Amino acid sequence: MFRVFIGLFAGVGAAHLVFLSIGKDIPRNITKICLLPLLAGAYVFGTKNISAPVILALVFGWGGDLFLFKIRDMKFFRLGLGSFLAGHLCYIISFISFTNALHTIALVVSIAVGGPLMFIVYSIIKPKKEMHLPVIVYEIIIMLMSLSALQLMFSQRDGYGLLVFAGSLCFLFSDTLLAYSNFRIRPKYASLFIMFSYIAAQSTIVLGLIGSGS
Repeated sequence: MFRVFIGLFAGVGAAHLVFLSIGKDIPRNITKICLLPLLAGAYVFGTKNISAPVILALVFGWGGDLFLFKIRDMKFFRLGLGSFLAGHLCYIISFISFTNALHTIALVVSIAVGGPLMFIVYSIIKPKKEMHLPVIVYEIIIMLMSLSALQLMFSQRDGYGLLVFAGSLCFLFSDTLLAYSNFRIRPKYASLFIMFSYIAAQSTIVLGLIGSGS
């Protein structure tokens, strides 16, 4: 069943990107709704040990997908932001629980790099006044998610841990471009790049966790 679900996820993901690129809104929305439930099914049937935080991360991610259908409505944007934030917190919990040892050097270096990076990203995004605090909190949480993924990678010391960390970086790119498109200007093909990196983020994290036996 794992192969069935992951195959469906790949097919639906590819179809979603095609519909997005040609501007077919109804099939694009339908395929988007199906993405994370299919990935959750792949995780359930593929992993040896089902982790509640991972399932919750996918559920909250799915909620964020639904809320962001009305991304131009600030109320729904906040709800989507909150849902994804909760999903990142769940991923942090799962990554920490699967990490066997703390890699101090990686932690120090990543914090030294991550701090200035958050400032640069915030300066680029320039959110509206009422969104300053939510965006700062979100930046901190997603950066912590990436740092915990890095610790998992060093703890696992295999290609699967690298997949998880790569997924966290894809999340950073996707969410930064989404915020920039919403608060500043919308670059050409922004939606396509956002969804491609988002699909890559969720899938590589889940596949990495499955492969590592988490």
